[in-house]
Amino acid sequence: MKRIVVAAIAAASAAAIAAAPLPSTIRIGAAETLTGDNSAYGLSIEKGLNLALDEINSSNFLGSSRIKLTILDDKADKQEGISVFNRLISDEKVCAIVGPTLSSTAFAADPVAQQAGIPVLGTSTTALGITAMGDFIFRDSLPQAAVIPGTVNDVIAKYHPKKAALLYESTNEYSKSEAEVFKGALAKAGIDLVGSESYQHGDSDFRTQLAKLAQKRPDIFVFCSLVGEAVPVLEQAREIGITQPIIGGNGFNSPVVIQNAKEASEGLIVGAAWSITSDNPKSKAFVAAFNAKYGSNPDQFAAQSYTGLWLLATAIKNAGSTDPVAIKKALGALRDIDTALGTFSFDANRDPVHHNAVLVVKNGNYVLFK
Repeated sequence: MKRIVVAAIAAASAAAIAAAPLPSTIRIGAAETLTGDNSAYGLSIEKGLNLALDEINSSNFLGSSRIKLTILDDKADKQEGISVFNRLISDEKVCAIVGPTLSSTAFAADPVAQQAGIPVLGTSTTALGITAMGDFIFRDSLPQAAVIPGTVNDVIAKYHPKKAALLYESTNEYSKSEAEVFKGALAKAGIDLVGSESYQHGDSDFRTQLAKLAQKRPDIFVFCSLVGEAVPVLEQAREIGITQPIIGGNGFNSPVVIQNAKEASEGLIVGAAWSITSDNPKSKAFVAAFNAKYGSNPDQFAAQSYTGLWLLATAIKNAGSTDPVAIKKALGALRDIDTALGTFSFDANRDPVHHNAVLVVKNGNYVLFK
């Protein structure tokens, strides 16, 4: 008899817990690069996050609960990223983390969250192996392997190149990973890689490497750089007389590249996870709201972070809980969600599934390549 009573009490307690409302304050953290050479990405991400935060809270999407978003600067530094993650988890008591901005920082910091059992949603990390770090690691940024092959094929269809040359940063996990994916895509397409040169973070003169590559007379150039080096790489390539088509990696997707490189960026081709020209209603609404709030157009990084916070809010709503394990399960179950990035799903590896675009810089703007 006592066992029956105890079982009944336990069942009633479990039901009460399951039916418990969300807390009034839902704590979510973000680790982003807000200072330094690569802050263009993080500052754009911050704007996308704050726009989504305003919309989620003002629309009562989570009922009377409100998200409190704590955004900290990871400074594009591995140790700082680890420190920020520890602070968010231990001091801020967050139930999920967005970021970090760069893949190199993510490889250092994400294991901290994995060990603590806190879901992480990267909105700009594209390197190979990000989600392989653990089952709490997600991203809504398309991995390089999902974007680069299609970009290469579109370039081949238009320019019919036979030879390619590659320049990349050897001291950054993102750039090294991207270079390997490009090598694989070029080889699969039958393009001969006639030259490959590298540089280190902080270098400012790339003329020697570019000249060596130019001597190989490639039909196309491939550059894998973050924004800090992307601008001088483009400028110096044009300066020494490189006129062949240039394919840039994901690091070239920031409008800051166009703004600073100016004419040197004309004709630059990039694979992208999102285009401002999208006719998707959610994307159009996002662009309009971003313009209204900030007086400027969003870029891909803002679109991905905006979508990322909405995905987390949706997972929390579906889970009816701020328990990190419940959020993780709810995130993994998201399928065919209408977002600013298009119809979105997570695959079995917690990577995103949605359409991408190939863009080219024309008259100072990114437009569709085809």
